[in-house]
Amino acid sequence: MIVDELPRALMAESYSYQTAALATGVSRDVIIRAVRAGDLVVSRPEVDGRPIAKPLIPRAELHAWIERGRRNA
Repeated sequence: MIVDELPRALMAESYSYQTAALATGVSRDVIIRAVRAGDLVVSRPEVDGRPIAKPLIPRAELHAWIERGRRNA
């Protein structure tokens, strides 16, 4: 992903691991660890009754995760 894509990534309804990392300023590995720990919830919308392969992080979930971190700081 190039820097020119940052504004579009910040306005997305959902994020891939990479765009969530870019939007929050943490590494992709931190995002993955948060998902695996259950701290950050992903969504897998369906197409023709089958979930898509790429997990998506809804914008509201990403913002809630950040806010939870602020309260715990």
